[in-house]
Amino acid sequence: MKQQIMWLVAIIVVIGAWYLLAKELPGMGSIHVASTAQVQTLDIQDSSANYDIVGKYPSFGVAPFDAVIKNAVDTAVMEIKNAAAPNPATYKNALDIRFSNAYIGPDILSVELAISQYTGGAQPLTIISGLNYDRVMGKVLTLNDVLPMIGLTIDQLAAQATEQLKAKLNGSIFPEGLSTNPENFSSFAVSADKVTFIFQPNQVTAYAAGPQEVSFPRTKGN
Repeated sequence: MKQQIMWLVAIIVVIGAWYLLAKELPGMGSIHVASTAQVQTLDIQDSSANYDIVGKYPSFGVAPFDAVIKNAVDTAVMEIKNAAAPNPATYKNALDIRFSNAYIGPDILSVELAISQYTGGAQPLTIISGLNYDRVMGKVLTLNDVLPMIGLTIDQLAAQATEQLKAKLNGSIFPEGLSTNPENFSSFAVSADKVTFIFQPNQVTAYAAGPQEVSFPRTKGN
């Protein structure tokens, strides 16, 4: 009986140590918070004689990923506030921030953040950023991280994306926006079963057609 009690105490100590370690280490800690992550919408609004700022952006309750999102928002806000003063008789500088496709998975957090800036001219400049966070590794995903998820090289990705968009846009594409330059595929969003690559307005086809997307099934990862 005494030996059984000692074994039970030892098991409890090991479990307790693992739990504390999981809270401290980036990878283990991200597993610990998996069941508690949830998306909340945060509002932003500011105005002056020179600019109007409105928007909504997400908070996942996972501090490292929330910091990445907040940094993107803060950078856009600073840029519009520091932009050249507009002609108040005709327009004000403007910033609009929105998000979509927020995803919480056991391994990945992901969101598409659309930041639209207007500082004069025919149309605003809109950038759609796919932001993705690996909860197990505790880091933001890069293109090199997601290529293995879809089982493609950068050459294969460029070729298949070009084929998809040619079919969708009746051949009306800008080839340079689909070359093997990694920057062309730097914006992407990961979901449970696919990786979606996002192309900015005027990157692969005319601005009027808006942003474009191509998706590939995840062949690796949960």
